Amino acid sequence: MNRIDRRSVLKYSAAAAAAATGLPGLVRAQGGPLKIGLITPLSGPQEFIGSYVKNGAEIAVAQINKAGGILGRQVMLEIRDDKANPAAALAAARELLGAGINLHTGGISSAVVLALIPVMQQESGVFMTCGAGTEKMNHENYSPNLFRTGDSPDARTRAQAQLMAQKYPNITRWTGLVPDHEYGRTTWSIFVDALLEFYPSIAKKKPEILDPIMMTYGVTDYRNPIAQALRQQADGVFNCTYGGDAITMFQQARGFGLMQRYKVVCDAANEFLVARGMKQQLPPHWTGMHYYAEANKGNPLSDRFVADYFAKTKDAEPLGWAAEAHASIYALMKAIEKGKSTETKSVVANLKGLTWDTVTGPRTMRAEDNQAIKDVELVYIEPDNTDKGYKVSQYTKIDGKSVIFPPSPGKKLTLRTA
Repeated sequence: MNRIDRRSVLKYSAAAAAAATGLPGLVRAQGGPLKIGLITPLSGPQEFIGSYVKNGAEIAVAQINKAGGILGRQVMLEIRDDKANPAAALAAARELLGAGINLHTGGISSAVVLALIPVMQQESGVFMTCGAGTEKMNHENYSPNLFRTGDSPDARTRAQAQLMAQKYPNITRWTGLVPDHEYGRTTWSIFVDALLEFYPSIAKKKPEILDPIMMTYGVTDYRNPIAQALRQQADGVFNCTYGGDAITMFQQARGFGLMQRYKVVCDAANEFLVARGMKQQLPPHWTGMHYYAEANKGNPLSDRFVADYFAKTKDAEPLGWAAEAHASIYALMKAIEKGKSTETKSVVANLKGLTWDTVTGPRTMRAEDNQAIKDVELVYIEPDNTDKGYKVSQYTKIDGKSVIFPPSPGKKLTLRTA
């Protein structure tokens, strides 16, 4: 007797459903829910970020369901906590894939997203990251099953370095506060490469790159790396710590006066997390935003998103991870509607080259490497003597096409080193 496993049963059931409906890939009855997996940290130090991902995805689903769903089917999220841990994420992905759920979003940890690539390819799943910052997923670790709906790490980080050269041409001695993991090392390397490109071309000066201060991920005591940073003579600092780690590090650094030693602080991607944690005690700094609501006023999708986010959470200032999750659900919807199918092969084909509306305006998914092209949004945050505790005194949008690296799927990036 031939052995029939669970995935075979799912496969044959899907084929039968497709034959009955005439729409390949619609594996459930027309009235049944279309389930999408959401894998994101909902506990641990990155719970802050995961909660935004969850809220953004839930708002997108509610909006889509209110408008009639996708191809007449209501959408349902199957939510799993990955704890920003690759092992937990793999367990969650295998469970969802085994249940026949092939479409997934979430994944804000670079290590998690890289770990998910093999299982998504083997089990014919689609995964859309809402913020992972590794460049490898679009280059040497490229997979046709993995998509990034937000700005790439090279576009954002290069935009930040370009802005530093434009606004601070005399600040040429730089260091980094870098978590010793995939995201930290990636982001710092791209920032160094961009400083070495933009300072000579814009400021007409060569930057001096000091050794970065490497920090252990997920710890509660940063006194030793802070002391090491105090011994340096840097004028500018690029911070790559993020989430709960960044808040802890900035608070401890304040006790030593570290950030006040620098003439400019540039933060990779914490948006308002540090500002909300420190309020009037935060150091003035530039930070990258996946989405800044004020910069997108007048965009009907953005205005509606802000209103719906406030109604759901009482937070009038949704952060960018929520916007990226929102954008990922809408991208899946457009790809499914275009191909009239939830089958992985169809969804992948119709995501490539897709242009769709988002809260930051239209985005296009680059067909060569599954990387979305969108504007980079940067803000300058200062302490403010209000209950909120901080304010944005400057912000800018930079055309993503002007700073992103060209596609090179399957090939490792070659970066300048100091």
